[in-house]
Amino acid sequence: MPTPFSWIVRNERLPLYFVARNMVLRSMRQAWRNCRSMRSDPEEPDLVASLVLTGTRILDIGWREILAPYKIKIAVTGIYCHQSPMVEFSGMRKNYCEFGDLLWCHIHTDRKGDIVRNAILYQAKKSSQQPYTISTDEENQLKLYTKWPEFSYVRPKELAGQVRYVKPAAPRRGAQYLLIDSRPPEDPASGIKGMSGTYPIGSCIAQRNIISHSELSLELVHTLELLSGDPFDELNVAQQDIGWSRIIWDLLLVSANKVFRRINSGYSLKPRLKGASPVTIDGCLYMTPGKTSEMMIALLGEQKARDLYRSYMESPPIEQYGEWFDEEDGGISVIIVETSEELEE
Repeated sequence: MPTPFSWIVRNERLPLYFVARNMVLRSMRQAWRNCRSMRSDPEEPDLVASLVLTGTRILDIGWREILAPYKIKIAVTGIYCHQSPMVEFSGMRKNYCEFGDLLWCHIHTDRKGDIVRNAILYQAKKSSQQPYTISTDEENQLKLYTKWPEFSYVRPKELAGQVRYVKPAAPRRGAQYLLIDSRPPEDPASGIKGMSGTYPIGSCIAQRNIISHSELSLELVHTLELLSGDPFDELNVAQQDIGWSRIIWDLLLVSANKVFRRINSGYSLKPRLKGASPVTIDGCLYMTPGKTSEMMIALLGEQKARDLYRSYMESPPIEQYGEWFDEEDGGISVIIVETSEELEE
């Protein structure tokens, strides 16, 4: 009898964690190198961009090697979006607030064809403080992540005015903060150095004074076991409601369509990261070579997904690089990990 996926993850937890840790460390170091080449320090968008566009390849290669002996296939997709979706709700201090910076999704298909979907929505904060106190200027998003009032989208345009309501209205493992170490790599105390007992990004439950309950690397492994994150339904079911599952698909659809608009505009999907501004790489992505993502097919339809994959695999002419502006705005950076077992005959 084939080994259950949950057992595989438990058995290989340490190797999976080390790959994820390597992904985070190398991504953060690359972000610092990229920005230092332009005589600046990385800000939150630069750090998220490196995690999504540099880290996904590292994760893809490393986790595939671990899972291959168990005949588990993997596809990893990363999409970087510069602008966050904006939402509004009753009683806000300002007109609207950011919805989040990064969406992590894991989708597993077992040998019977049954699918489990899990997600974490993250808001990034750059600081070396532990705990980090959410300021009054950030009060709206804290209320969103802890109270989940009924809200409506302000942007992107395709979602503007649509109402969503998550139940139960309480803090959840599917909505957390990322606390990114702001100290430069040369600082002996910086988590970016990778010293034992330190880490560059922490995963934090939403509260006034956020503190890392886990390093991001371990939290991502925990999502494979459903020990973190919140499950979400398939697209057709999610569209019958206005809750958590619908929100996850909202975000995935917006980001997938943004990246498809980019190829229609004639710009490269393989960014030159060194010195690139977050605006320039808006809508860029990473995709597992040799496999079109089933999630991208669900989001875009088979033909669009295959066109996107083909465009990504082709080397674009040099004139396709440059400044790109998406008038639709909005979108969220996403990392999608799809694992699947060999189906029963």
